[in-house]
Amino acid sequence: MHKICIYSLKMKPKEFVFIFAKNEQEAIQFYMKTFNQKPMNYHESLLDFEFTRGNGGISFREMRKEFESFPAITGYFKRL
Repeated sequence: MHKICIYSLKMKPKEFVFIFAKNEQEAIQFYMKTFNQKPMNYHESLLDFEFTRGNGGISFREMRKEFESFPAITGYFKRL
């Protein structure tokens, strides 16, 4: 059993993708394989961070239970 973390990888100045992975190297490799480019930067996020999904809220910790294999893209975020 491996620890799974959540990483925020910057795609463009105001666009980010969140990836579940074992470590930052795995997250970066998965990003590069998926998007054919290096991320502008990256950092590990907190699994307990809560955000709105649909009419309710969910944390990355709860969302992780919805995935069976890793690494995996969990979503995208665009700052206005």
